[in-house]
Amino acid sequence: MKKKTLQRAAALVMTGAMVMGAMTGCGSEPATNESTSAGGSTPSSESTPTGGDTQPSGGDTEPSGGDAPASTAAGMEGWTPFADTVTLQIPVYDRGDNGNGCSDVVNNYWTKWVQDNFGAMYNINVEYVAITRTDVMTDYTLLATGQDLPTVLMEYDYDKLATWQAEGYLQPYDMEQLKTVAPTFYQNMVDNGIDIYTQLDGEDYLALGQRPYGNTNYTWITWYRQDWLDEVGVSNYPATSQERLDLFQKLVDAGHEYPAGGTKVSGVGVDQNYGWRDYPQDEVTWATTGDYQIPALSSEAQKRFLRFENELYNRGFKNPEYYTRDAGEAISDFVNGKTFEWAGYTSSTLDALASFYEINPDGKLGVVVCSSDLVQDDVWGSNNSFRPTNVFGAMTAFAYDATPEEVQAAMMYMEWMSQEENLFTMQWGIEGVNFNYDGDTPVNVADQKGLAEQQGHNNNVDYWMIVTASKTLGSIEKDIAAISPQGLPQDFYEGILANYHGQNDLYNKNLANSDCNFATSFEAVTEYGNILTGELYPQYRDQLTMCAPEEFDALYDELSRKYLEAGYQEVINQRLEAYNNGLSTKLPK
Repeated sequence: MKKKTLQRAAALVMTGAMVMGAMTGCGSEPATNESTSAGGSTPSSESTPTGGDTQPSGGDTEPSGGDAPASTAAGMEGWTPFADTVTLQIPVYDRGDNGNGCSDVVNNYWTKWVQDNFGAMYNINVEYVAITRTDVMTDYTLLATGQDLPTVLMEYDYDKLATWQAEGYLQPYDMEQLKTVAPTFYQNMVDNGIDIYTQLDGEDYLALGQRPYGNTNYTWITWYRQDWLDEVGVSNYPATSQERLDLFQKLVDAGHEYPAGGTKVSGVGVDQNYGWRDYPQDEVTWATTGDYQIPALSSEAQKRFLRFENELYNRGFKNPEYYTRDAGEAISDFVNGKTFEWAGYTSSTLDALASFYEINPDGKLGVVVCSSDLVQDDVWGSNNSFRPTNVFGAMTAFAYDATPEEVQAAMMYMEWMSQEENLFTMQWGIEGVNFNYDGDTPVNVADQKGLAEQQGHNNNVDYWMIVTASKTLGSIEKDIAAISPQGLPQDFYEGILANYHGQNDLYNKNLANSDCNFATSFEAVTEYGNILTGELYPQYRDQLTMCAPEEFDALYDELSRKYLEAGYQEVINQRLEAYNNGLSTKLPK
């Protein structure tokens, strides 16, 4: 990797860390398959076989390791053990979510199960590398700076992979080798229409897992205090921003301190403005400022969002010390009955809700249900639109310095995890321990705490995300039943199902859109992304949240100008150029 790239990355990480330390001292799917595809092309039969001598741009590490097993048959039938042990490093999210899964994400029953049932058979030493879920980009940058990247890099967001490719973290791979070593994984890409997204700058970099129901984000659920609504005489969860403000005032008047809670701004993907936009969206605005990675300070939607945060702060609804508080404290606040709502991914075992009912045995919760009728006004924009995910799930790429043997071992891991029996065991666990059958349908054991075989977050998803983003039993009804929290005083199945249908309806009406995907990386994102997201935006966001309401408009204009001059305008310009050159997806017509 180019030395200047790594030096710049290290400098950006240190700068961001110093800024956040100072603050602490004082929280997609392309629209249709017919749309212009990002990087769509047919894999070439003339690809150089993996294991060739060519290094990716900026690479300065020579391949090393044992001989790769010879293979003439496609798939696992053609595999033989490596002559010399190959170390395969796989990233896994460390979510730090209060015991919702095994506490040691790199060394537990399931990591050993993979080693015993896969690694040991083929002379592969499978090592897992913990990646902080809330600070993915910083972790990977630090690993790259230390020339210690795992064999593969994985993420759900297209822009992150494009950034890593531009940074020189990745190497292209041979599609023909993937077809041979991992035919099941490859065929899943073809069957789900996601093989058209493998390329960046004309070469195959990405191998993509599938995502069931990718036109929604139905597994991300907001739970709220229905008993608090009853207490203040409000019948339904607020449908508009103004109704939310009115509700918070009622709650404060009833003695609930800081019902809106609040946490500091940290990491990529913060302060999303999908629910503050005008729909149908302007396509150029969507393509240039509508992504997930860099907060769109200077846009009208971000202005609406931050004005609302300013209202929450100045009216005493938001914890005034929010900028010192992390996501774990937000969970704790909800569990201990201090805040009105909490959002997170649902699963059959959800420790946050189990703990809530232990502390609040008479508590009554509700699930926020997305309405199929969009509500929007001139002041706040939309109030119930959302960010659809993608037809693809996690995207896998190979580190720039991974040897041919390591790349092949990674492909073998992808194929092995794609096998129905292996995927089922990783998702459901052991019968009689992690799940039981109700007829032909597996049902998770609600409380796995204390078990040696306790599964990781969301039924081990961070280990099998390389294949699919969520487990499926063949129908949305069965799938939601499988991920609805079990063993609680309340049943949330109907609410989660209704939320799915509401999101699906909005998507089909073009009132919710996946992010624009580009078939190229952007130098401006590489150059300025960490500074904008990790340094400037948290500062500017807090200034705008805490300023007097009458100062908000002028301050937003001033800070937007500085943000644009610091690199965001260049990001917008380069995205616009790619959009105009046909290198992006489009909104449905």
